[in-house]
Amino acid sequence: MFAARPGFFRRAYGPGWALVGDAGYFKDPITSHGLTDALRDAELLARAIVSTLISGAHETVALASYQDTRDRLSERLFATTDAIASFAWDLDQIPRLLMELSDAMGDELDLLTQLEQSRRGAASASIPGRGK
Repeated sequence: MFAARPGFFRRAYGPGWALVGDAGYFKDPITSHGLTDALRDAELLARAIVSTLISGAHETVALASYQDTRDRLSERLFATTDAIASFAWDLDQIPRLLMELSDAMGDELDLLTQLEQSRRGAASASIPGRGK
């Protein structure tokens, strides 16, 4: 972990507040993934909030779902980043760690792609003659 600041996960929401990016989840900056975490979390949080307005989902349930998704996507990134930042690897091990990091980032990409495809499908289904 980053020697100056140990990594952490915080609860991502409470009454009237929510956390995204480093505020809710921090790992060593060695992988340069912090901004991606923040943008991913902002997207997931926005979707959770919108679901309360559009579908009437209960706020606590929507925010808990946001936190669960954030944690699920972040756990492998956190563990792999920790392994890379430890410098306890040799030149034969680092390619495997970098592949694990790439695979964990792929999980984020897959989820965000699915969400976007779902949004596009819903939008085209609401236009007469589209989405068939």
